[in-house]
Amino acid sequence: MPERRTDYSIWSLEFCHADMPHDFFGGAGIFSNKGIIRIPMLYTLIVGGEVGGKQHVALVDCGFRNDYWLDRYDFSNWEDPAEVLGRVGYRPEDVDVILVSHMHFDHMGNFEAFPNAKLFVQLDEFTGWSDAVASALQTPEAEQAWVFSSFDPTDLARAAQGISEGRVRFVKGDEELLPGVTARLAKDSHTFGSQWFSIETANGPFVAAGDTVYWYSNVEQMWAPGYGQGNSFNLIDLYRRLQTELKRETSRIIPGHDPEIAKRHTSWLSESGNSITEINLREDDSSRRPHSAPRLLR
Repeated sequence: MPERRTDYSIWSLEFCHADMPHDFFGGAGIFSNKGIIRIPMLYTLIVGGEVGGKQHVALVDCGFRNDYWLDRYDFSNWEDPAEVLGRVGYRPEDVDVILVSHMHFDHMGNFEAFPNAKLFVQLDEFTGWSDAVASALQTPEAEQAWVFSSFDPTDLARAAQGISEGRVRFVKGDEELLPGVTARLAKDSHTFGSQWFSIETANGPFVAAGDTVYWYSNVEQMWAPGYGQGNSFNLIDLYRRLQTELKRETSRIIPGHDPEIAKRHTSWLSESGNSITEINLREDDSSRRPHSAPRLLR
């Protein structure tokens, strides 16, 4: 029986950005008192599948809506998914799968913009946030701020609606969700049931880490970020695992919010000022970088 081969093109797409403290992402201590840095808000587009088989258009995470979060954290340059995906030749309607790394607002809040997509969420993530919201709402409003600092409780209701419509599917641990794309549970790490995704291509494996890895420096210096809603020791264990599985080729990681990604891969700016980063091209694909667009150097 012939060996199964999978291949994917992978892009990291910036849909807006914010100015935030270094130590929020890099970690208190080694990045304290480093000032403010522009942080990209990203989702990852992966297109491909089994060579010779059905093509999948999948997103790892899907951003957030144009709503009150824009003012709460002073985001800039928010763009609609139609504009962002259109720069590499796809539409929101083309997306058949959204792989939700975790349920923070900026990673799953805009799933309704992708009408044909099924969402894959770890069951531990959904039940963890359900319990956390129920507990928080029993306390005075002033004591709820940390719980809801990155979580929108209305997303629970919207996810429940998606479950009733058959759009949301729960993942229980490690599972291959698309040919060559495997969900890996990172329980009680960044959040209750964060997951990361290994992606098998003709150029070797890549990892879409979501916020289990904010920055490359988290893995390369074994230093957890300053903000999270989980267990930093479990993050450190994950960093060691990624180092081993990727044979220390850490540029194969697609981090959640690292401007450094634009320096390590082919990247350019759109006319709006948001970045497009080409992580990998499958064997039958070609670059989307316009001839007039210079490579992005930050």
